[in-house]
Parts: sequence; C-alpha cells; structure tokens
Amino acid sequence: MVIKDELIYDFSINMPRVLVGGRMVIVDFVKKIILIDENNVIVSCGTRYVSVCGKNLIVRQLSEERMLVSGNPETIEFYGSEE
Repeated sequence: MVIKDELIYDFSINMPRVLVGGRMVIVDFVKKIILIDENNVIVSCGTRYVSVCGKNLIVRQLSEERMLVSGNPETIEFYGSEE
C-alpha cells in the first residue's frame, strides 16, 4: 500500500485517532466533550470514547473534530464498542 493510500484509509474509517508527542496529545474525530479538568479529558468520538489522564492538562486548541491537549499525559484509554 502506498503512503497516500494509507493516509486516505486512516481518515476514512472515522474512528478515534490519537497522536502523542512529548507533552502534547492530539485527538482526532472528536464529536462531543464529556469531561475536562486539570487531570482528565474525556471526549466522545461517535461510538467510542477517548480518555487522556495526567497532570496539568490544558486544552490548547479545539477545531473541527480535532483537540490539542498539553500538559503531562500519563495514560490514554479507549472505551466503547466496535460497531
């Protein structure tokens, strides 16, 4: 599979996608914010939920279906069904 085809596939499956780099976390396909506080950020991504837990978490950017969280992320968990 060519890299272009892989990227198109990644964006077409409409499932949660999380990119982590150092003190930044990017969550894609955000549909609804469930909880935001300094230690937890929980969002709905359709049929699944993404939970980012850590310390001093701050939502730096919220744009169309994308959230940028900075701070000290410690764990990332996925919840929900595969339907």
